[in-house]
Amino acid sequence: MKFFKTNWLKKHWFKLVSAAVFVFLCVYVPLVAVKKAKDYEIYKEPIIDTRIYTIWHIETFEGGSKSRLTFLKSIARKIESENKGVLIMIKQIEPDKLESELNEGAPDIFSFGFGVGKLILPSLAELNSAFNVRDEFVESGSFNKQLFALPYIVSGYAEFSHGGQVKNYYCGENEYIHPEKIYSALNYALTERQSQYEAYKDFIYDDESKLIGSARDVFRVSNLNAVGRASASITPIDSYTDLIQYIGIKTNDEITNKFLAMALDDEHQRSLVDYGLFSSKYPKIYSSGIYDIMENALYSATIPNVFE
Repeated sequence: MKFFKTNWLKKHWFKLVSAAVFVFLCVYVPLVAVKKAKDYEIYKEPIIDTRIYTIWHIETFEGGSKSRLTFLKSIARKIESENKGVLIMIKQIEPDKLESELNEGAPDIFSFGFGVGKLILPSLAELNSAFNVRDEFVESGSFNKQLFALPYIVSGYAEFSHGGQVKNYYCGENEYIHPEKIYSALNYALTERQSQYEAYKDFIYDDESKLIGSARDVFRVSNLNAVGRASASITPIDSYTDLIQYIGIKTNDEITNKFLAMALDDEHQRSLVDYGLFSSKYPKIYSSGIYDIMENALYSATIPNVFE
């Protein structure tokens, strides 16, 4: 009998071992898998809800040396990096398309210039803070003594001249800005109605002319003067400006207020020297040159209300 058992075991040992391994795998592996799954549930990355914010950027005048969209994008990317799950989408809207776009709904944040304020006002929330913006600019973004928008970028006008005899007067115009308040006071009889770029171009090729232009023209003409392609004088105008970009928000929440605050913080307001533009918060961000002179002129300029 003992011989039979020993013989049988020798004959069937492989089957027995295989069966034991099979039972082990059937019992142990699922147990390990369940434990690992539980561990994964404990340590896996939490799901983040994506919150999408929209910005409409509406330009009604030519800017400085760099795009104002670049300014907005730098703030958007910084906020996204500091707030997981937040996505900020920026869309440029042509002023003449704004009314039809608003019929489909308003964005979370508006960036806008003069001439479209009335259309935007019904979509704006009252602001909780003026973020130390200069008083004259706060007034320009208020309606019925309530603050609805703050300027975050300021530009201005200047007079350009080749010197000598003057036969033609140029000034870029559109239905949104009103430089006629300047050239009328100077008794300019405009040669023709033009866009801002067309007026600049005609001035450059007409030695017997003057131009009322913007900070973009200061940038263009200064560069031409520097390389000897022009020798035009530039005289900043201190009487009036409506070349200003504002921010307004649809609702007050953490992200919209953070965006507004960041557009007006020290870092971003002082960075406007890289754009050839000016601050609504500080009277001085330039220390020399034509932009310093223009900044001084803007300090006393009359600023209309953006909602009128």
